[in-house]
Amino acid sequence: MRTSFGGVVLAGVLALGTAAPALAAAPAKAVGTGPSPVVQQADVAGPAVGGAYRLKKLKSLTSKGQASQDAWFKYLGLYRSGSNYFRFNWSTNGCNSSPEKLPGGYDFTYSCHRHDFGYRNYKTIVGKTAWRRDHKKRIDDVFLQDMRQACQYKPWADPLTPAMRKKMKAACLKTANKYYAAVRVAG
Repeated sequence: MRTSFGGVVLAGVLALGTAAPALAAAPAKAVGTGPSPVVQQADVAGPAVGGAYRLKKLKSLTSKGQASQDAWFKYLGLYRSGSNYFRFNWSTNGCNSSPEKLPGGYDFTYSCHRHDFGYRNYKTIVGKTAWRRDHKKRIDDVFLQDMRQACQYKPWADPLTPAMRKKMKAACLKTANKYYAAVRVAG
């Protein structure tokens, strides 16, 4: 009885501890239309996070590698569920006026969202001059990496012939390079 009661109490404390940040988070509202509208956090004061820690977390979410991308998706999911502990700006305009979805099933939507995330937050936290000098190239390189990864898509039941898939993938990679060149110049 004693062990099971202690386990129940511990489970309750853990549940309360993990739910408290979500309960304290500001309400979110959907903005835009379409299958995945952008969610913006209401501007309500939340817990203060130190600038250095916030900057370190931002760098971990905007670096090269699968672990960084996975962490970014994790925090995007938390944000969409109402938690924005680091008070990051998650707004996006997608790929501006360039297509996000390409023929062959290739999709740059999240590549563009993550790129916007890096730009908007670094500009706010470190300023435009330091962002351009210290972070822009790295964020642009991560953008290219994310798009190239999107070009690796191959459906399990591919309706295209191998020759056609090869052409579509080459076109996707060419488009990724064009988008990268555009942000390097205009960014």
